[in-house]
Amino acid sequence: MLIDIHTHNNSEDADIAIINQFAYDVKPVAENQQYSCGIHPWFIQEDKVYIWLKQIEELCQEKKIVAIGECGLDKNIKNLEFQKIVFKDQIRLSEQYRLPVIVHSVKTHHIVSEIRNSSLAKQPWIIHGYNGSLETAQQFVKQNIFISFGENLIKHPDKFQKLLSCLDLDFLLLETDDSEISIADVYRQAAKNLSMDMGLLEKRIEANFNSVFG
Repeated sequence: MLIDIHTHNNSEDADIAIINQFAYDVKPVAENQQYSCGIHPWFIQEDKVYIWLKQIEELCQEKKIVAIGECGLDKNIKNLEFQKIVFKDQIRLSEQYRLPVIVHSVKTHHIVSEIRNSSLAKQPWIIHGYNGSLETAQQFVKQNIFISFGENLIKHPDKFQKLLSCLDLDFLLLETDDSEISIADVYRQAAKNLSMDMGLLEKRIEANFNSVFG
């Protein structure tokens, strides 16, 4: 079983895919698909945030999404302080409706870690498209934060060789995000980096998925 934890496309070779919806452009959901929805830090508009939060809450109430996000923080975008407010609002929805959070974090891993502690959040979080250090990944794991890898495994296999081999595999997930690669290619590269049989990797990711989504 191939699981794409975060995609902006129809992940055709995935058995399960969590399809991202942006709060500013929520599209009708198909009954046979699984979705997440959040306010991405790139697209925050202060005059519309609370309308969008209400839309996300309605999707939670109607059980049309399985996760909040992607949402989070990006130091390349202005108004980081307001980003934090919006992120925390979505964490509150996650806790209220018992849904995991798919986190976008660019140059803000330390802040995400601090917010995890200060918010006393209990629901699992997933750092998607992880591109940080082994030390930070290990810190996230201690906080019940899962680490998801995608296209970068294929683009920079040597960089992630040690990280994957040292990571607690109970917190490993895989994704395609908005790239054109297939989730099967991501699995193959992860299996190669880990020197692991593809079938065993599939079972490990499936177990981790079930741990997050019940």
